[in-house]
Amino acid sequence: MFVIGEKISMIIYLIQIMISLAALWHYRDKRIRYLTIATAVYFMAYFATGEFDVSLSLYFVLLLIGMGVPQKVDMAGLCLIFWIAAYTIVGAVFQNLFSTVTALITRFGYIIIFICMLMEKKSDPSWNADADDYRFLVRTGLITELVIIALVWMQNGVGSRVVAGNQPIGAGIVIGLTVVVGWCYLKKMFPAWEVVMYSSISVVVTVLSGTRGYMVIIALTLAVVVVAYLLDLPENGEKAFLRIGACCLIAAAVIICFFVIDRGETIIRLLRLDEGLGYRENENIFVKEIMQRAPWYNQLLGFGFGGDASHVNGFLDVVGQASWNRGFMFYRLLTQTIFHNYWYTVLFKTGIVGMVMIITFYGLMLRRIFCVKGQKWEKWMLSMVVIGNIVSLTFRITATCSIFEMLLAAYFIRQMENEQIKKMERKTE
Repeated sequence: MFVIGEKISMIIYLIQIMISLAALWHYRDKRIRYLTIATAVYFMAYFATGEFDVSLSLYFVLLLIGMGVPQKVDMAGLCLIFWIAAYTIVGAVFQNLFSTVTALITRFGYIIIFICMLMEKKSDPSWNADADDYRFLVRTGLITELVIIALVWMQNGVGSRVVAGNQPIGAGIVIGLTVVVGWCYLKKMFPAWEVVMYSSISVVVTVLSGTRGYMVIIALTLAVVVVAYLLDLPENGEKAFLRIGACCLIAAAVIICFFVIDRGETIIRLLRLDEGLGYRENENIFVKEIMQRAPWYNQLLGFGFGGDASHVNGFLDVVGQASWNRGFMFYRLLTQTIFHNYWYTVLFKTGIVGMVMIITFYGLMLRRIFCVKGQKWEKWMLSMVVIGNIVSLTFRITATCSIFEMLLAAYFIRQMENEQIKKMERKTE
């Protein structure tokens, strides 16, 4: 990734703000299209600067501005926001401000976005969308990802992993778009051929990203869509037998090519199955050992968004042990307070209480999905998004993509609830 100066970076961030605000004004009655433009511009700014701290922070703020004022008070959501706010205030006032803001936006920002979307007025017409709006979102997102892949390959060589500033950028949009494509197919808004085309491109982009967490999310989400497609649900099973047969033939050809002839070497390389956890293993050892030695209040409440564990007895011994006596890893663990495994980051920052809060957050999310009556396939698809996100957090941080995908998850939960309300209203008429 090329290096650019601070002035150029500031110009890029200014462009990101201006385009996003212009889109917000132009699409004030079509918020889905605003979300599309803001997301595409954020990813391009992220790629151009090579780091996401500022561009992601701007994206986070711009999304909050675009959501408007929450209309409905949800006590569970308010408790989560107050909990996050308390850690933010303590971290900003008594600890490190930069570390606090970084932890807030990259590790807990998706929770705020999710809750704010659900607390908005359900009947707000500005969030209504039709097939053309969803198609605009999907096509713009896919084109953005393909452009980024082309630019990365021009710089680093064809076939190289799609990263910007050592952070994965490929498929960050795609895993959210998969939810949109699945929703539109189940609601008969997209024909089957269009779903196959979009999904095929999404899978290729995800594999090229080389990010195992993304692969988990898209695999679980598409699994529901694939089953619906094979059973031909939107078309009432008219072509189900033909589709199942064709897919079996394709699957057989793929298995022969990749696992018999190629002996799985290409698959292993593309999916990065031959790589271990790397320095992630050092981080995991460090967190587990330091939490065991920490005082009870740190075990319960963590070290805070902007805090560190330097006051813990035997801190340097733990760093040395976890770093396996490697100099670069010793320095990394000596200064690092945010880790690649999301669950270990939550444990370190917020302790056992924080782990319970995050687990509760996901539990409430799944409960809200399955509380909706009917819409069986839509519920299963959204639940797979949530479960995929939970599983993927073992491999990745919630920085680049979770804000976008969880905003869409909240949006479609709202859509399901709106549809249920409309059905109840029709019955009472």
